[in-house]
Amino acid sequence: MLETLTAAHALLLRLGGEEMGSELVLTLSIAIGVGAFLTVLAKRLRIPGIVLLVIGGVSLGPEGWNVVRPDSLGPALNVLVSMAVGLILFEGGLTLNVAGYRSAGKVIRRLLTLGVIVTWLGAALAIWFFYRFDPLFCILTASLVIVTGPTVIQPILKRIRLQWNLHHTLHWEGVLIDPIGVFAAVLVFDLVVGGAGEMAFYNLGLRILGGFGIGFLGGTLVLYLLRRKWIPDETLNGFMVGAAILIFGLTEAVIAEGGLLSVTVAGMVIGARKPPEMAEIVHFKSVIVDLLIGFIFILLTARLELVQFRDFGWKGLALVAVVMCVVRPATIFACTLGTDLSLREKGFLSWIAPRGVVAASMASLFALSLESQGRFADPAFLETFVYSVIFATVILQGFSADPLARILRLKQPEPQGWLIVGAHPLGRAVAHFLRDVRQVPVLLIDGNRRAVVEAEAEGLPALFADARETEELEDRDELQGIGRLLAFTDNEDLNELLCKKWEPHFGSADVYRWAATKSEGERATGAVLWSWMPKPSVISSEVMLEEAALKVLDGERKTAPGNLAALLTANSLEVLLDPRPDSTLNQRDGTTPQTLYLQREADFLLNALDPGLVTRSEAQDRETLFAELASILIQRFPGLSETTILRQILERENALPTTRGKGIAVPHATLPDLPACVCLVAQVPDGLRLFPSDPEPVKLVFLLLGPEDEPEMLLAILGELARLVADPAVRERLLACTEPDEIFKLVRRHRRQHTAFADVRK
Repeated sequence: MLETLTAAHALLLRLGGEEMGSELVLTLSIAIGVGAFLTVLAKRLRIPGIVLLVIGGVSLGPEGWNVVRPDSLGPALNVLVSMAVGLILFEGGLTLNVAGYRSAGKVIRRLLTLGVIVTWLGAALAIWFFYRFDPLFCILTASLVIVTGPTVIQPILKRIRLQWNLHHTLHWEGVLIDPIGVFAAVLVFDLVVGGAGEMAFYNLGLRILGGFGIGFLGGTLVLYLLRRKWIPDETLNGFMVGAAILIFGLTEAVIAEGGLLSVTVAGMVIGARKPPEMAEIVHFKSVIVDLLIGFIFILLTARLELVQFRDFGWKGLALVAVVMCVVRPATIFACTLGTDLSLREKGFLSWIAPRGVVAASMASLFALSLESQGRFADPAFLETFVYSVIFATVILQGFSADPLARILRLKQPEPQGWLIVGAHPLGRAVAHFLRDVRQVPVLLIDGNRRAVVEAEAEGLPALFADARETEELEDRDELQGIGRLLAFTDNEDLNELLCKKWEPHFGSADVYRWAATKSEGERATGAVLWSWMPKPSVISSEVMLEEAALKVLDGERKTAPGNLAALLTANSLEVLLDPRPDSTLNQRDGTTPQTLYLQREADFLLNALDPGLVTRSEAQDRETLFAELASILIQRFPGLSETTILRQILERENALPTTRGKGIAVPHATLPDLPACVCLVAQVPDGLRLFPSDPEPVKLVFLLLGPEDEPEMLLAILGELARLVADPAVRERLLACTEPDEIFKLVRRHRRQHTAFADVRK
């Protein structure tokens, strides 16, 4: 490898001196420019980029127009390919989804373990059977067709809208198998280049230990610098690219051919710790990787000669057919043994396994290295075989996937999954219910990283992202099978905005939101769910404090649930959202319906109210009324200041009046030294107008006060109180009370009879 580094140095001298030829400049510039253009075009057409890149490289190379000439780079070609593959593997390590493996189903985990072994050994035996190559060479060649790869499988999945369980299996196999296949291939390659005899195992151990050691130290050092904020934000991305190249180069200088392993390990070390800058780093690295893939692929495929595929002959085609039609089905049937997958589903999985960018780039890199060593008789076979598998799988499986899924009746008619914005405990409970009972895909999205991590720990798919960025999210593979939105944040305006953003994608009938009140008018977007419920964060806090519980019960929904409130009722065919007492489910599937209930043990309104806080007032103006209520509060909490109380109340009321109408007002404010939430009540028999603009005099005032550090508790009580006085019958009885203690008794009786879940839904 030191010789190739010397060649790279010579190349740089040539670029700056008179020896630089126009041929080399033309090759590099066309490879970079055309590679980038074809990558963009493939994404626009939603086809695997490797298809256009292979066609472009062969067409521009010596076998076509002969404008891209990789031989003009000399030994530096090997260096460029090595560094590019190193950066690709570094990015793969950064994005390795350990949580995705943990949440993956049994079939996916088997594909990543047993499936890798069956594919590897099966392909190696097939190569040896047809060609009788050195067994070590067969194992190395077979290791390159283990991986399927997300860059080729995702365009296929996006196009055919496959049944959710099959889509989920193929997606996660492609995402998670890349690093596994890379490790297998790199380790076998280290064994191959280590030489023969006892020194081979010594060299292999040295490369493994050195690659792991330098990669771990390099990744840890980068993490340390990121955490200490030593890297300015504006230079972060350039630093990460430079760090990856430096780790690769230092490893190669110390241990030849160890760089690929070290950069992969370094990327995994950084990615596993998920530093705050990870999102920006991954975004930039993905851009760099797309550019490198296009550039390198044009160079590599331009090297391909038609004669090597002609010499591959019928024997080679038979080998590819065995890999596709024997090895892959054997892998699938071994990994799905004892599962509930049907024969049709197993057959489809057996056919779809396209290989892609990682396999091709590493095949060319290994072929270049083996040619320079001269150890095996036909190192070019490795490249020919891998590219033949890529061509056959991408073209045949890519074009046949859609009609095959239609023939086998495996296409999903309409996406039924849910995108839930809000990964708090309540949102996660709804996601579990929809996935497990309704049996549809779910995806949680949140800007709170901790909530996303907690969701992933519970086995739920979750994204750390901004749900308003619909253009960036709509093409993400995680949204496949998702066709409905639940905007479930505390911010009612944001929830409505999210419904407007996603309505063009899901349709007006499939966007839902939480709001405390149902919007009026034609412009309101999104059906309102659970308006009777306090903010999601309030319920989530109660759940975490064990003051509330979320329960799934079998059987018909309870008509007299006591302190249980029904959130969802579902079977495998249908789900009722915010179910009304008279709503029923379709029972065609014969399964027992299940209901998700919310049970709240705490009653914050009753805790804040007692007979000593209820009074009868003859006040003629609001200042006098509030002063009377302040004096009652000071008797309860002597350390409070009447001046502060009046100032806080009047400032809040002047900023936003809280008269409810129909003779009732609910002013509220926070106080710095108040130890607990309290609700003071004043009867005003003669009535008074708190504001000149009030349509009618106020005869009943609920003054709600809470500590400054518990705003959510104050809002929860305010919500309960608002629902209470929104009931016309309750409101009339409250106004008809003649004694202060009657008000407390009426509120207590109503709350105990109907709990926090009185059905005020209209």
